[in-house]
Amino acid sequence: MSLPIVVISKISQLPSAWASVMWYNMLTCESKNLSFFLSPPQATWSQLSNVLSWQFSSITKRGLNDEQLSMLGDKLLGGEAAGNPNGLIPWTKFCKSVNEKSFPFWLWIEGILDLIKRHLLCLWNDGCIIGFVSKEREKALLKDKEPGTFLLRFSESSREGAITFTWVEGSNNDGHFHAVEPYTKKELAAISFPDILRNYKVMAAENIPENPLLYLYIPKESAFTRYYSRPTEGGW
Repeated sequence: MSLPIVVISKISQLPSAWASVMWYNMLTCESKNLSFFLSPPQATWSQLSNVLSWQFSSITKRGLNDEQLSMLGDKLLGGEAAGNPNGLIPWTKFCKSVNEKSFPFWLWIEGILDLIKRHLLCLWNDGCIIGFVSKEREKALLKDKEPGTFLLRFSESSREGAITFTWVEGSNNDGHFHAVEPYTKKELAAISFPDILRNYKVMAAENIPENPLLYLYIPKESAFTRYYSRPTEGGW
């Protein structure tokens, strides 16, 4: 039950080592196969999607739903995954960089898991974070929504894991969307994400700052009030 064993020389290699263990146990029942990674077999999207959802449910109380998995499948397979559970994914595509400017898919997922565990666990477990959503799907979800409606998603550009939000601005017939720079673990270590959402301001008419975030499909205060930090004597 303890096999395979992966030997690492520094802690930064841990995510890749765990990816190796997952890939091995997903694709073979052999207790010892020393040549497995000489030519690693490909995984089907059906196999990998189950493992990814299990990773989230084992660390949190919430796995990944079909829509979230569809976005991840599209990211790996270029749009083929939603209609093709047997689409094949090479080991290199899962755990290796395509070029110097990119980063491995698994390290991105591992960074998000660590972000959730450290800073977003309750929000994730309660379903406040949609998390994995493409920009096209994001626009479809926010289209025709009331101004001030927003959603929370994970950044696709941060290897270390980051979260951002997008909201509807303007009237229903002429609305457009705004997104903010992603918040990383560094920012979230200084101030909690619910407090960021509560205190976020933009300059409105007549240069009066206002919070544009009103509805997370339900009123913002209903979703986040219990997570806000308590005021200290003399104010915040």
